[in-house]
Amino acid sequence: MLKKFRHFFKEEPEVNLNFTPYVTTLAGRTMQVMQASEVNIPDLLELEKKVYQGKQPWSSFSFASELRKKHNSLYLVIYDKAQLVGFIGGRFIPCEGHITNIAVDPTYQGQGIGHYLINLIVEIARKNGARQVSLEVRADNELAQKIYKGLGFEAQFIRAGYYQDDHMDAINMVLHLKGKEDTK
Repeated sequence: MLKKFRHFFKEEPEVNLNFTPYVTTLAGRTMQVMQASEVNIPDLLELEKKVYQGKQPWSSFSFASELRKKHNSLYLVIYDKAQLVGFIGGRFIPCEGHITNIAVDPTYQGQGIGHYLINLIVEIARKNGARQVSLEVRADNELAQKIYKGLGFEAQFIRAGYYQDDHMDAINMVLHLKGKEDTK
């Protein structure tokens, strides 16, 4: 999956991806939000198994590779005590943010955690001057498409055979962000 969108992120000026961990209340529970590190990889892989019925779309190597790209990549995790309940990854250039990966534990889905994670990435993109945030979603994942549309994302085009495991098509979706000049 990663190599299919590398063309979006050629060498660009650095963006500000400083992230300070914090505690918040989500779904009526106190949760920790922090930047992911290689220490979190086993939890990320375990969460993928829960979300994707035993499959792991991303390998340990894929996560490690993404986590090392500190100049334009940011992965955030949310923990309920010691349990990883969600994560999101994003790549950033000054004019665009791209959500590379998102997952929420099935027992925590429908409680606003995914919305919260997406809004965090959107806000980081906005602070870095992005005009849009994009993502890919499986063409057969109608629930996720509905969620993204509810957040303001619009379908742009189809990426034929995007997913390596089964060659399913992906729909590229974009959320257009209003710039300072658009709010006057």
